Amino acid sequence: MKNINKASAFASAAHPFYEANSIPEEAQTQLEDTAVFLVSVTRRSTAEAFELGEHLEKAAALLPEGTLEKWAVERCGYTSRHIRTARAVSRNLEAYKAMLVELAVGPTVLGKLSSATPEQIEQAIGFAGLNGRLRVQDVAAIMAGSKQDVEPKPEVDPYDAGGLDGLKAIIAIKVREGMKSFAGHIEEIRAHVVEALPKNNIVKKDLAEKTHLTARLAHRELESLVQFVQPHPNDKNTMSSTALPTKSGWEKISRLLYKMGSATSWPDKAELRTWLETEVVPLLNWAAPGKAGPTMPDAKAAALAVPVAETVMVEAPKGSRSEVASVPSIEESLTSMAAAFGMVATVDLSLPETKGQESIPTLTEALAKTEKRVQRPAFLATAKPTSPPSATA
Repeated sequence: MKNINKASAFASAAHPFYEANSIPEEAQTQLEDTAVFLVSVTRRSTAEAFELGEHLEKAAALLPEGTLEKWAVERCGYTSRHIRTARAVSRNLEAYKAMLVELAVGPTVLGKLSSATPEQIEQAIGFAGLNGRLRVQDVAAIMAGSKQDVEPKPEVDPYDAGGLDGLKAIIAIKVREGMKSFAGHIEEIRAHVVEALPKNNIVKKDLAEKTHLTARLAHRELESLVQFVQPHPNDKNTMSSTALPTKSGWEKISRLLYKMGSATSWPDKAELRTWLETEVVPLLNWAAPGKAGPTMPDAKAAALAVPVAETVMVEAPKGSRSEVASVPSIEESLTSMAAAFGMVATVDLSLPETKGQESIPTLTEALAKTEKRVQRPAFLATAKPTSPPSATA
């Protein structure tokens, strides 16, 4: 009953306003419909916060310039600050509405975010996606951090930076350069195999000579990228790499590279072509796929056996003869790994042209060069953390 009386009082107060500003009857009817919504809206959801601003914008188009706040205060009981904030949310965040609604960002946070720059808004959305929520203090910290980023800061070699930040920077280098190098060596092996397959007579010795050292290197690179280190179960004084999940896709790649690293373990000539066509090429394509995406040959769609807390379920693509496990591409894996360390990774695993550009060296070329200390990649100069600096509430 109190709400009805309050609404009636606001409606009565609006008549003098309409007469004083010569509002036409048709416009008054539309304004009253808008007022009913504005009075009843709860602002409890993200979608309602946007609707509030949209209705205020429509009301502003029906009223004389500069009179919206007076009308909303007298007719709907709003404050001037509330009106300005709601309109800013509608105007400045409309392009991000779908993402903000999906993330269920609260109306108060939207009000704070409405005064941010597009770059800060995008950073806040990324933060909300990673952390599952976005608070007013988070937005304030992002906006404050952006201002600090404008100030020039001396460059710090990541190998000279201590703490977790320094470690994260080095890990980012390892992930970016290590994945690119591994993919390049897989491509080098595959190129030699594909070149040999059309020939009537595949010379096992020649093909092994071109690929076995690169296969050994790629095997060690994979081990360095994805396997942990632990004391040997039978000798605590010996440290060894952990084993990949048995019969998993990457375990098959690891065994293949190990096998290709020694010509004595290759199949006999009679079985060589079949082995190359049905096992080697499909597995190499799976490990470093093209744009079409990887598929593991003769694999059944199931949860991948990965050593993490939750299991990833994958669906087999339609039209295949057998069920196939779909696995994220290298670009997706690298982006996900970088995001876990609070960084944004831009990945390009395409092989560069050999003329006028640097390419991934063959093993022979790498051994012929003097070893140099890893240089700080250019991307670190522009990389920004997706998480904002800590802020006090």
